Amino acid sequence: MTQLKRRTFIVTLAALCFLCFTLFISGLSFFYRPVISESSGLRFTIAEGASIKSVVNELSSLDVIKHPIFFTLLAHLKSNKHELKAGDYLFRKGATSSDILKQITTGTGMFHYTFTIIAGWNFKHLREVLAREADLQHTSTTLSDTAIMAYLGHPEWSPEGRFYPDTYFFAKGSSDLLLLKRAFQKMQTQFDDAWKTRDLDLPYHTQNEALTVASLVEKETALDKERPIIAGVIVNRLRSNMLLQIDPTVIYAAGTHYDGTIRKTDLLIDSPYNTYKYKGLPPTPIAIPSKASLQAALHPEHHGYYYFVAKERNAREGHQFSATLTEHNAAVTIVRQEEAHTSYINDGLLRYYFLKKFSFPSSYNLSREQILGVVR
Repeated sequence: MTQLKRRTFIVTLAALCFLCFTLFISGLSFFYRPVISESSGLRFTIAEGASIKSVVNELSSLDVIKHPIFFTLLAHLKSNKHELKAGDYLFRKGATSSDILKQITTGTGMFHYTFTIIAGWNFKHLREVLAREADLQHTSTTLSDTAIMAYLGHPEWSPEGRFYPDTYFFAKGSSDLLLLKRAFQKMQTQFDDAWKTRDLDLPYHTQNEALTVASLVEKETALDKERPIIAGVIVNRLRSNMLLQIDPTVIYAAGTHYDGTIRKTDLLIDSPYNTYKYKGLPPTPIAIPSKASLQAALHPEHHGYYYFVAKERNAREGHQFSATLTEHNAAVTIVRQEEAHTSYINDGLLRYYFLKKFSFPSSYNLSREQILGVVR
């Protein structure tokens, strides 16, 4: 009898060991077997306040989790239901059940959206575009520009030109202030490094002044090859105590009153940003400069030019640079003649004709010159 009991015990123990071994192997297979096979991975959203049960049920319905009970058991053993992190996740190809559990309880591996800051934007425009980004949390909406700069640690600075133009990745629901902080810090890093290697004979001596020159260069040309030349013109005019006469500063000073055409009245605007009225640099940058414009402002080309005019109303054509006012006036005349003979049909005159012919309301109070967009 004793021997029979011993055999029964051994058989039972062996069966239990085998069962445990089988369960162990099955568990390893379940938890560490890849469950995401799509090359693009799987996007999965966990709502704020979601429970382990609801998440497991949804993953099971998507055929990601084959054994919901095992996953729930592991979730309760390794964490608790309060540790789920809401967000928009990306489960990459080859991810296992263990990987997925780690992601949703630590908030890692979320799907990242992108937001691009464009060189040439002013801060008002940046805020407007930022406010339209639906996947961001808009914590800056009620803050003034000064309050935003205070959050960034520099309430005394203007926000103009302080945010590096680049594409930034963010998780759904991230604060727009955090995105601005990253762009601000990147501009600081990039500009601090560039400032260390600047030319030593520049007529501007602070980072704010150099950033301002970079913003003027950015708004004057889209051609990288021209940026150092235009920076050189600004340097020459500053050294000669001349008015800079940079059109984008007038546009900036006009603000919402600017309608696409600079008029003579705009040139008389009483603003420190109006470089047709006040000598020297504007008090702050007027736009976000690119890296190329930063480099141009810190390493301007040495030449004898004091003037430039756009060759055509096409940014790709670049500018004609001149050393004297006489040369500049001649260049302006040539450019205007070329514009007039660009095609057999003058687009401006054609537009004027149809506006007047069919009496569009927008033409009632417009002169021929205003419709053609040449009033200065």
